[in-house]
Amino acid sequence: MDPERLLLPALLLIEDDPNLGSMTGEMLGDHYRVDWAQTASDARDLLKSNRYDALIVDRRLPDGDGLDLIRTLRGGGITTPALVLTALADVDDIVEGLDSGANDYLTKPFHFVELEARLRALLRGFHAQAAAVMIGDWLLKPDADVIEDPDGRTISLTDAEARLLAELASSPDHVFSRDELLCSVFSGGSDPGTVDVYVSYIRGKTTKTIIETVRGRGYRIGDPQD
Repeated sequence: MDPERLLLPALLLIEDDPNLGSMTGEMLGDHYRVDWAQTASDARDLLKSNRYDALIVDRRLPDGDGLDLIRTLRGGGITTPALVLTALADVDDIVEGLDSGANDYLTKPFHFVELEARLRALLRGFHAQAAAVMIGDWLLKPDADVIEDPDGRTISLTDAEARLLAELASSPDHVFSRDELLCSVFSGGSDPGTVDVYVSYIRGKTTKTIIETVRGRGYRIGDPQD
């Protein structure tokens, strides 16, 4: 995969209509890394092994209602924003969708520019909830893709760099393997060496001790004091 595409938000499209699914995936492909599932079962398999920034969920799937999938995710503590895209347009259907844990509801037929705008709004709202994290004397602000050094100077990070640091900081005592970080940060879309490259980028922008290498196992967050 082109390294530049790793910086794009990852989107899971759950749509059983082959024509609509193919067209939507293609049209969104310029701005997102899109995985397409045509059943709830396939979607669950992808969700087990990949991290997504947003979900587009059809309701009438061959193996069930897309709302059941959203309910299961919310019950498991997964807060990935979900937009329901369906032909079920009655007010009661919309209310049920939102009450089931969907963040937005768009009915078919739809204008593609509206779908794009709703996705942008979803991602803005979701990332704005990300809390600032202290890493030693450094302050990571994942929602803004920046980190402040101990003197308060702001250093810009790419989205992937911020996500990698946030993932490591989420479990300070855990040693993350490269495969774990690929799945959680990069959606498993590249060689494990990609993780090493981004660790090097982060250290170059901040300090070598911000990420600790655990030989033979992977990486964990460091405790930088400089």
